[in-house]
Amino acid sequence: MAREDAGPDDRNAFTRFFDRVDRTLSPAFASPEMAPEDPDDRSQLGEKPCPVCGHPMFEHRVDESTSNVLLECPTDERLPERAATGPLNEFGMPAGEKRLEKIRRHEERYGG
Repeated sequence: MAREDAGPDDRNAFTRFFDRVDRTLSPAFASPEMAPEDPDDRSQLGEKPCPVCGHPMFEHRVDESTSNVLLECPTDERLPERAATGPLNEFGMPAGEKRLEKIRRHEERYGG
């Protein structure tokens, strides 16, 4: 190592601090690695069953002409819904753990 490189840095502490911050943060703000531009393999996508009716997805029509994307099933059959045995939230869906804990505390405090 050369003697000039081993000596003190002519920059002040303020400049050295921000150089260190730049070196530390630059990987976080760098551009992500891009995946190779291979064509998508969508052949298996059509074979997956529909979550609503259970028929293969290639039989369905997806209407994206409006801001709300609509899935049109080819049949009126629907998969059976799971039975909700516990309390429901404000949207009619099974309550989450936080909501269940609130319900338990309310029942303990005021009686069920």
